[in-house]
Amino acid sequence: MQNIVKHLSLCMAVFASFTVCAQSNAVKLFNKTTPDAAVENRDVKEKVTGQVFVAAKKDDLPNDPYRSAVFTAPVNGTVTLTLNIPLWHDIKQPYVIIENLTKGTWLRYTTFPGESTYRTTSVIFYVGDQYRLTAHISPNPNDPNDDTDEDVLATLRW
Repeated sequence: MQNIVKHLSLCMAVFASFTVCAQSNAVKLFNKTTPDAAVENRDVKEKVTGQVFVAAKKDDLPNDPYRSAVFTAPVNGTVTLTLNIPLWHDIKQPYVIIENLTKGTWLRYTTFPGESTYRTTSVIFYVGDQYRLTAHISPNPNDPNDDTDEDVLATLRW
């Protein structure tokens, strides 16, 4: 009877050791193969990408949904703002505004003589802040030959 108890306790010790070893290896394999573990271990860094585009034409309706976009910044840091704005005209008033609705700040972009109508600039985003990107241009009622296809374009990329 004592031999059976010794063998039984020895078998249980071996089995317990094998179980602990198997669980330990399973955890190691789990940590190496799952995407969540890789992100937690900082083995893999995901890059967030996206864009917001707005456009305004002179013959658009004033509340055209493509003229303005409200979004929440998914990234922290510098993003690229590509602008295509015709030269400033007092009646048409072409411009692009980027507003931080969370902080109440804004930047306005226009094009004056000597500046490029197509350009790229940088804007700083704060993750979680809400922003509005707006493009604007008005028709010129005093000029019947005014180009109605003239537009203002803005694209934010991160």
